[in-house]
Amino acid sequence: MEQKKSILDLKKSWQWMAYIYFALPLIMFVLGWLMGDNDMGKFFSGLFHAYNLYIMNPLLDFSKKMGIVGILIPLLLFGWAIKRKDYIDLAISIGIEAIVILYFWQGWNYLVIGPLHF
Repeated sequence: MEQKKSILDLKKSWQWMAYIYFALPLIMFVLGWLMGDNDMGKFFSGLFHAYNLYIMNPLLDFSKKMGIVGILIPLLLFGWAIKRKDYIDLAISIGIEAIVILYFWQGWNYLVIGPLHF
């Protein structure tokens, strides 16, 4: 009997990072943007902004409790890739993390929230 593959069959660290850093925020952003100025639009806009600050952000700021989860996620995924000795996966994951660090370090996260309504 043939086993069906799931769409979300995440077996590599970089796949998890792409899901956490790109797919989920994109869904929240699009829902917040499409729903506009109503209550659900404001909810998804706020959820997108909070997710960016508290889950994705890898730049530590203990006073605001930002960046703590954003540091733990890649460290765990890097460790998982090293444990599996999958160095190509590790290299791709480091590249994704570098893009995310650049995104927050340059302040592009504040440019992205411009079209959203809070």
